[in-house]
Amino acid sequence: MIVGPLLGLGRAALETVTRRAPDKAIAFTFFEKQTDSVAYQVAVAEAALRIDTAHLHAYRAADAVDRAAAQGVHPDALTRARIRAVLGHVVENVTAAVDGLMHVHGSGGFAEADPLQRVWRDAHMAARHAVVQPSIGKEIYGKALLGVDEKISPMA
Repeated sequence: MIVGPLLGLGRAALETVTRRAPDKAIAFTFFEKQTDSVAYQVAVAEAALRIDTAHLHAYRAADAVDRAAAQGVHPDALTRARIRAVLGHVVENVTAAVDGLMHVHGSGGFAEADPLQRVWRDAHMAARHAVVQPSIGKEIYGKALLGVDEKISPMA
């Protein structure tokens, strides 16, 4: 539900930052283009890898749900717990990527006229949804992995 838009926000941030990098200097350095900085290149690569990681986990979770639906069964408890944890893991990766991209892009990205601030704000707002709280998802999954039969949410 909320993970799909978050994945899109991550991709939008990456696209915005990489599109602008060849025409944007890095303030208080001799870099006339962000693309010339190795530190910038590494930061963009790290963000891209986090976004890819988020996509892979989300698609794996969706595949598990699709397979169960095709078989006409409800996913088992461990699978449901893993999926709940994955939602939080996706959120952590996307928001970390967006934060990293915003950081290297510079403070101008927070200008009200800049669409990057909207992506950053929307991603962080969506990441606060109760269903995708990373710590709760990890607790649910950890309990399932350890055989602890204690329900803490009706959503897993």
